[in-house]
Amino acid sequence: MTMTDTDDFSDDRGPGPLGRFVRAFYDARRAAARSGDLAPLEAFIAPDVRWSEPDVSDHMGDLRGRAAVLGMIRRALATTGGTFDLRVTATVETGSHVAALIAWSAEKDGGRIEGRELAVYEVRDGRIAAAWFHPDNIADDRAFWGER
Repeated sequence: MTMTDTDDFSDDRGPGPLGRFVRAFYDARRAAARSGDLAPLEAFIAPDVRWSEPDVSDHMGDLRGRAAVLGMIRRALATTGGTFDLRVTATVETGSHVAALIAWSAEKDGGRIEGRELAVYEVRDGRIAAAWFHPDNIADDRAFWGER
């Protein structure tokens, strides 16, 4: 098991291979948000991915398949005018799973939200096969994104 945290802990070993993979995915996601081109994200996501976001708006919930996940990311960026930003602050990995602590922010309709979530990824054959997200404040998420 490898643990890294850029905010609270120092680990001289640095992130392991899955932690580096997840950080690269978030770096690519940030670049895609800036450019508007989500195609580079396809390399990180398995075609048959299972993706479970909190069900707080029409663009979230239990998603199946790469196209559904990319569509969710596209809608989140459109809803926030491209301001939806996510940053990995810590990773812990074991076997084929990596847990990442994510700091995120977004702006919409003159409002701003910041939060943290725990993202758990299953990585198989060099791609995200499954993902589960656990936000720190679901009530704030629902208020910002628009409860279903």
